[in-house]
Amino acid sequence: MRGLNWTAVPLLLVAGCAVASRHDWPRWRGPDGNAVSSDTRLPVHWSATRNVAWKVAVPGEGSSSPIVWKDAVFLTSALEEGARRVVHCLDRSTGTTRWRREVKDPNPERTSALTGHAAPTPVTDGSRVVALFGNAGVVCYDFAGERLWHRSLGEFDSELGIASSPTLYRDRVILVCDHDGTRFRTFDSFLIALDVRTGETRWKVDRPGLERSWSTPILVPSGGRMQLIVNAQDELRAYDPETGRQVWRVEGMTGWVTPSPVSGKGLIFATSGKNGPTLAVSPDGRVVWREERGGPYVCSPVVYGDLLYVLEETGFLTCRDAAGGQVAYRVRLKGKFIASPVAGDGKLYVTNEEGATTVVQAGREFQVLAENRLGEECFASPAISGGALFLRTSKHLYCFRE
Repeated sequence: MRGLNWTAVPLLLVAGCAVASRHDWPRWRGPDGNAVSSDTRLPVHWSATRNVAWKVAVPGEGSSSPIVWKDAVFLTSALEEGARRVVHCLDRSTGTTRWRREVKDPNPERTSALTGHAAPTPVTDGSRVVALFGNAGVVCYDFAGERLWHRSLGEFDSELGIASSPTLYRDRVILVCDHDGTRFRTFDSFLIALDVRTGETRWKVDRPGLERSWSTPILVPSGGRMQLIVNAQDELRAYDPETGRQVWRVEGMTGWVTPSPVSGKGLIFATSGKNGPTLAVSPDGRVVWREERGGPYVCSPVVYGDLLYVLEETGFLTCRDAAGGQVAYRVRLKGKFIASPVAGDGKLYVTNEEGATTVVQAGREFQVLAENRLGEECFASPAISGGALFLRTSKHLYCFRE
C-alpha cells in the first residue's frame, strides 16, 4: 500500500477518547506489537542500583510485561496459585501504586512454572485497561480502577497455561483462546472479539484442532483493509478483524507456537520452534522466503530497520536481511532466554532468565554496547516509554533512565 505507514495504523484504530502518542507502550510488544520504539536517548547502562529511576516490589507471580500510557503503568500478577489475579496501576514517575484490583478464581487453570497464572500482558486504549486471566476470565477497568465489565470465557486446559495477550482493534478487544482441552474439552479453541465498552461478544470463530498456541496476534494492512495475523499450531492465518472471517492461511509452523508474528518492510514474519522455521509472508498470504531451522520456541522476533532479529532460547541471535532472508550474523549470547527482545534508539535489548540484559548495536555487524546484570530471575519482556526502559523481574518492576 503506497504511502501507508505500517507502524502508525494500529494506533489509529484503537478505540477510546484518548489518542496514543509515540511514547506510549499500550500493549504486548509496544504500539503495534512489533517491539520497536521511536524514543531516543534510551538507557544503555544500568544495574540494581545504577540509573534506577524507581524500583517497586510486585506481590505475587507473573510473566506478563508492563504497559505504559501517559503517566500510568499497568501490570498483572497472581497470588495463591492463581486463586487471586491482580491488575496493578502505578504512577509512571514514581512507581507508587495508584490502585490494585483483584479477580478471584476458585478453579485456576493448569499452567507451567515459566508461564504462571498471569502471563498475558494487558492492553489499554487510554480510557480502559483489559486483562486476560485464563479461567478467571477477562476483565476491564477504567483508569480510576472501577470495574467496567468481567467475562468468563470458560475453563481452559493447556499444558503450559494461557499466555496470548489481548489485542485492540477499533471498539473491540480480540482474544486468541487456544487450548489442549485434554481434561475438559467442553469447547474447541476459538478466536473472539468483545466490545471493549461492554464485554459483549461481537463475533466468535471456533478453531478446532488448534491447540498448541500461546502467540499474540498483530494487525497488518492489506488492500485498504486491516488483517488480524495469528500465528498458530502448524500454520499462520489471517482474519478479518471486523467479522472474524478467515482470509488466508499458510502452512509451515511447528506444533508448538509461542512467538508472536511481526511486520515490517512490507512483509509479515512468523517463527516457531523448537528449532523450527522462519517465514516471510506477503500481506496476501504468499511466502516470500523461508528458513527451515533456527526458529525459537518462545521468544518473538524483531524487525528493526532493514533487518530481522531472531532469538533462540539457547541464546543464538540471528540477524537477517528482512527482504531476502540472508544472514548478516549469528552469535550466541550468554544464558537462556524466555523474554522477547525489544528495540529502539539504534539498539536491541535482549534479557536472559537471570535478569542480565545485553544491549546490542543495531546493524549488520554484531557489537555489544553493554551487559547489565540485576541478579533477579526474569521472564517478562521489557517495555519502552518516554526515554525509559521498564523491566519486570520475578520480584520487582524497575524503571531505568540515564
